[in-house]
Amino acid sequence: MPPTQEKSTKPIEPKIIEEEKVLSKKEKKRLQIEKANASYKANEIKFKIRTKMIILFAVLILSIAIGITYIATKNQKESLLVEKYKQGQIITQSLINAIKGRLIDAYSVTLQNRLNNANNVVSLTPIYEGMGISESLIEDMENVKQQPDLVYGYLLGKKNILLAHTDGNKKVNEPYFFDKGVSSYSATFIQRGKTKVKALYTEIKYLQKVKNKKDNNIDVLDYSFIVYFGSKDKINVASMKNILGEVHIGLSLESLKDQIFESTVELQLVGAIAILFGVLIAIGFATLLAKPIQRMINGMQQVSKGNFSANVTVKTKDEIGLMSKTFNVMLKGMSILVSPEVAQVVLSGGDLLKSGEKRVVTVLFSDIRGFTTLSEALTPHEVVQMLNGYMEIMTDIIVKYGGVVDKFVGDEIFAVYGAPFEHPNHPLAAVATGLDMGEELKKHNIMRESQGKLPINIGIGANTGDVIAGAMGSSKRIDYTSIGDAVNLGARLEGTNKVYGTLSIVSDSTRDLVKDDFVFRELDLIKVKGKNLPVKIFEVIAFTKQGRKKTDDFLEQLNKDRAEKMKS
Repeated sequence: MPPTQEKSTKPIEPKIIEEEKVLSKKEKKRLQIEKANASYKANEIKFKIRTKMIILFAVLILSIAIGITYIATKNQKESLLVEKYKQGQIITQSLINAIKGRLIDAYSVTLQNRLNNANNVVSLTPIYEGMGISESLIEDMENVKQQPDLVYGYLLGKKNILLAHTDGNKKVNEPYFFDKGVSSYSATFIQRGKTKVKALYTEIKYLQKVKNKKDNNIDVLDYSFIVYFGSKDKINVASMKNILGEVHIGLSLESLKDQIFESTVELQLVGAIAILFGVLIAIGFATLLAKPIQRMINGMQQVSKGNFSANVTVKTKDEIGLMSKTFNVMLKGMSILVSPEVAQVVLSGGDLLKSGEKRVVTVLFSDIRGFTTLSEALTPHEVVQMLNGYMEIMTDIIVKYGGVVDKFVGDEIFAVYGAPFEHPNHPLAAVATGLDMGEELKKHNIMRESQGKLPINIGIGANTGDVIAGAMGSSKRIDYTSIGDAVNLGARLEGTNKVYGTLSIVSDSTRDLVKDDFVFRELDLIKVKGKNLPVKIFEVIAFTKQGRKKTDDFLEQLNKDRAEKMKS
């Protein structure tokens, strides 16, 4: 921890008040951004594209199945109804044809006149009894009774006198009382005053009327026919006196309804199976399409968390596959050419040119000793290969301890611990990084010497203090970096290793914060360019037992935090 500062008794200057206002505005802006991000995450994905596609396909298939079932049921109902109409017509026409001869024989002109002159039912009854027509129609009505779905069949004479009925319990030669929903067609004809109604026969003519009725809660198709004796082509109200009676045939629609019901069930069953298969196909298709999209989303989420090593697996040769491949190429270029810090600021929605802030950090500089001499004997390709191999090792160590590589300047590495992200143990991490760099460099040099190559020697400098950290540059080229006296001192300490022949030197500000965690050797009190007061410097020798454990605990917690961040 930094040394405790004494409270100042000086009055608060206007400049300090203004700085507090600026900081409060930044804090307010930060809270607004956090609130906006939380709101977005809460509404980020309510319905995944896979779910939407499944619902879309399911609704589409369901609509098609319902439409087909409805149309097929309607058409079949109409078809069956037409068949039922035809059945009734055949039965009725057969009955008319059967009784036509008897009626012609029974109805003479004289008898017709007697019937027309009869004014009431009482006078009609003995006439019909004397004709004996009811007895002659018994056999015909028995034949009608054998027809499928027949509910009733009867023949009426003048004044609705019942001449014959399929129900043997009905009394003939007496007035017939119609069931509910059925009426005398001739009476209705006369009441409405209809004219020019076509007759169906020239001798015994009948006019058809078909309607639905209820007979004891059973749907019945009722056929009513006017039986007309004459030879006129048209029947009008004036000629209705020639009507001899009516024929009524009633057919049950229950069997038709049963057929329609069974057919509807079959169609619905087929439709349900089609819907099931359709939904399964929709799920498969949606999953097939959504998987590569989900892989893209996962890759982008990894990038938003700072993982620029993310890669999207390309499994399809279509637009999504091309998009995934392009994303990988773009990400590869970004991971190399754009610093993760700048990318993080961009991804968080911050303004790159206005993201500067004051922070307490630890900076680390590392440089190769005698690089010019070392590279003179190498080809350009070998120089680049040597630097890349060396910097790969050093960078991994910096990242391991939670540091950020600010930039590479030739053979120099500039790393920061504590910006742009908070670092709870930045002095400890920076000093431990220097020790690990030395150990890993020894292993690397053993490998180089076994290949006949010259070893690499480096110097490391670390310092803790205030810096201004932020994305700096122009609107065309921006980089995230840290500036200030603390940075300049860290760079000077790295060069000081040449004078003392040491590997790693830290300032007293760093050493005071971790003096119990490492073994230090005081080197000197030096005057650094740009600073008025001399600086006490220390060589880093090794970890203390306490420091080793503290570092191991820190690394374990850091790895856990990273794993949790990747999961979230």
